[in-house]
Amino acid sequence: MLSNPKLSIITINYNDAAGLQKTIDSVIQQTFFDFEYIVIDGGSKDGSLEVIKGGVDKIDYWISEPDKGVYHAMNKGIIAAKGHYLLFLNSGDWFCNKESLSALANNTSDFDIIFGNNYYYYSEMKIEENELPDLITYNYLAYVNSIPHQASLIKRELFLKNGFYDENLKIVSDWKFFMLSIFKWNATYVHVPKFICYYDFGGISSTNRLLADEEKKQLIAEEFFNFKYQKEQMILIDKILFYYKYSRLIRILKKFRIMKKFEYPKYLDF
Repeated sequence: MLSNPKLSIITINYNDAAGLQKTIDSVIQQTFFDFEYIVIDGGSKDGSLEVIKGGVDKIDYWISEPDKGVYHAMNKGIIAAKGHYLLFLNSGDWFCNKESLSALANNTSDFDIIFGNNYYYYSEMKIEENELPDLITYNYLAYVNSIPHQASLIKRELFLKNGFYDENLKIVSDWKFFMLSIFKWNATYVHVPKFICYYDFGGISSTNRLLADEEKKQLIAEEFFNFKYQKEQMILIDKILFYYKYSRLIRILKKFRIMKKFEYPKYLDF
């Protein structure tokens, strides 16, 4: 075990032995070596413990005991971690290739958050790209997309200074942490424009959208109440942009070069 690793890779698991094996395999194949590997299992009964023991020579710390949910398990990983940066690659997710960690770790420059892109994996026949912008605006993070924790390095001191994941939330606590970090605590960040991992899109956070929306509304009302009407403004802007792009009159004016083609910034494309 490294006494002062640069990174801590944390995997949480509960009754997903096959997914856990896939995740462990992708971690131990990395060409970047300055990291410790932590596995937090929730007391699985499906053979996950045998998977962990089978790779125990590559795992620096592991426990298997009941927990109170996803974020309680992730917080256990934070407590156990010794790395300067943490990355949460949960069971069933896997790195794109052997250079994935290097792509992030070699671009730190002491930013608080370093994030890349990821793929949404539904099945072998359906994989979607999730490409993030370099600039994370309030509107983008609040209403469009979250930063993927599976493709992010987060300074451990951010958790120690500002608090761990909110265990009262069931789905969006990692989103809440990014929202508060960037727009309340002024955390620095950088986007590495490379695809880092595959995110297995079958988990609770991707299927229970109603609960996720309710939890997000709760955070915005409590922490960003001056922005609570921002979403309505976004919808209005989107309608205006839609009209501009598809209005017959506008198309005619563009065709005869009376009006120049206007390309609005990607982060406004709601």
